[in-house]
Amino acid sequence: MAASSNVPAGTDRIVVIGAGLAGLFTALKLAPQPVTVIAAHRLGRGASSEWAQAGIAAAVGDGDTIEAHAADTIRVGRGIANERLINMMVGEAPDRLEDLLGLGIPFDRDLEGRLALRREAAHSARRIVSVQGDMAGRQIMAALISAVRAAPHISFLEGYDAEEIALHDGRAAGVIMRQTRGGSNLREL
Repeated sequence: MAASSNVPAGTDRIVVIGAGLAGLFTALKLAPQPVTVIAAHRLGRGASSEWAQAGIAAAVGDGDTIEAHAADTIRVGRGIANERLINMMVGEAPDRLEDLLGLGIPFDRDLEGRLALRREAAHSARRIVSVQGDMAGRQIMAALISAVRAAPHISFLEGYDAEEIALHDGRAAGVIMRQTRGGSNLREL
């Protein structure tokens, strides 16, 4: 199907396509702006984020640095890693971990109540934070789903696949969607 060119512009709505960890987290971070999340399935179903096991890597331990985290990641990339993106990602990791802590995600703790940091794979320092061992994805998704369901600025269209971005004068103006099951009917948002 060709992109629609007759969709009227003039709305400043934000649409997030996908209800995995990245989509739901983005919708929350956009508060108080109104956001519509398009999800192929009911929230919590179908997103692969729930299957993530090991945890989250962030340079938050004593003696660890963002630079060391980036160097470890670039080294294991063996020449195919985008250094600019890695530096941005590992630089954001401690703050995003704080965001997740603010949602009440029960990250594993040591006996003193500090985050329990593990060393895994090619990391040169303990920087993996986990949730109930290998339940990070499931627990983070559960907390995100609860938070977005309670957020007044977020609405949902569940059971739709985004087909394409609708255009008006060369700019995004909406989303053309199809019902996930038996999807012969198109809908435009």
